[in-house]
Amino acid sequence: MFVDLDQDGAVRIIRMNHSADNRFTQPFIDNLNQALDEIENDESARAVIFTGKQEKFFSTGLDLNWIITQPKEIWMTFLLSVDALLLRVFTYPKPAVAAINGHAFAGGLFIALGCDWRVMREDRGWLCVPEIDLGVELPPGNKALIAHVIGERRCEYLALTGKRLSGQEALSYGMVDELVPADKVMERALEAAKLLGSKNPKLYRLHKLDIRAEAARLLAEVDPPFIRALLSQGQDEN
Repeated sequence: MFVDLDQDGAVRIIRMNHSADNRFTQPFIDNLNQALDEIENDESARAVIFTGKQEKFFSTGLDLNWIITQPKEIWMTFLLSVDALLLRVFTYPKPAVAAINGHAFAGGLFIALGCDWRVMREDRGWLCVPEIDLGVELPPGNKALIAHVIGERRCEYLALTGKRLSGQEALSYGMVDELVPADKVMERALEAAKLLGSKNPKLYRLHKLDIRAEAARLLAEVDPPFIRALLSQGQDEN
């Protein structure tokens, strides 16, 4: 298993534990969905926290080395499953909090941005949208997710530059909600999760879906420029 599922009262904690930096592979995505299924079906669970188990990393997104070792027919299914996971986190029916314990790039950052509250350690970690430097497109749904959190102009700047944001810069952008000492990240995340989890569950879900409707619509659309780029790369290598 690449995910450890812990509990603190009514809060469930997903500790990502896939390699040192929690890069996405299909088994890892499957484990995350299994944990989310369990939490969603548990009436006693009122909120969820995402965090990385290793000290320096939240998640650095897609494991490109893993992808290119897989048969090409698996690539489309895998990348669509990543899109589905991001949409699921963004529209999750229970409060979701990101305890950002280290670096969060690309898909890892998108998971954090899909959460309802983000707490980051103040002393270490970069947040980054690196697709332009990886030579791939940023799908409309991902752009909509970023813009939903930090606004169109700042989304444009990050997408065009690939700039790495420190915790302090991320706070000024509105990309994270709190900066705290490393040993206080989980404590503050739990406090936020318990507060959000105390709200009326039905109304919380309805309000979230209403506020996020347009960005969620774009995330739900199948737009595979990144998939096409990888497929083309695979064909060139063959």
